[in-house]
Amino acid sequence: MARTIAAACSAAIFFFTYHAESSEVRRALSLDDVLVPLDGAKSSIDSKLFLYQTPAYQWIPSTVYRYDDFRESLRVMATEGVAGKKFYIGEGAVDNGHVYGLVNIAAFFAQSMKETIQYDACDENSWDLVGGKYPLSNACGQLGQSYQD
Repeated sequence: MARTIAAACSAAIFFFTYHAESSEVRRALSLDDVLVPLDGAKSSIDSKLFLYQTPAYQWIPSTVYRYDDFRESLRVMATEGVAGKKFYIGEGAVDNGHVYGLVNIAAFFAQSMKETIQYDACDENSWDLVGGKYPLSNACGQLGQSYQD
């Protein structure tokens, strides 16, 4: 399992840095500096990175996690944020400053893989048992997932 997650992180970094070969100095970093290489890797992200493990131990594309949804979430978190916090997309005044943001995204993907993507589950799953059962209060309610069924 650890090798699969490490491979996913390595693959993510490869997908992103492969498209990030410029050495120009940037005065202001824009979200597009990060989105262009991500968009170029969209198909690979959906088919090779956002994978979950089936009960038969096969790795197949997630039905929950898709690039288009991630992209929109990244746009909101990088530009608007929540409670004054924004997703870090890199440095504007250094050579290839956007690569710092791409590495941050790769680390985010690796953590997401460990926590949720590999299970094709939402990030609010709770495995706490009460009386030998999963209580309704554990339910995340996203994408029709249900603990009571």
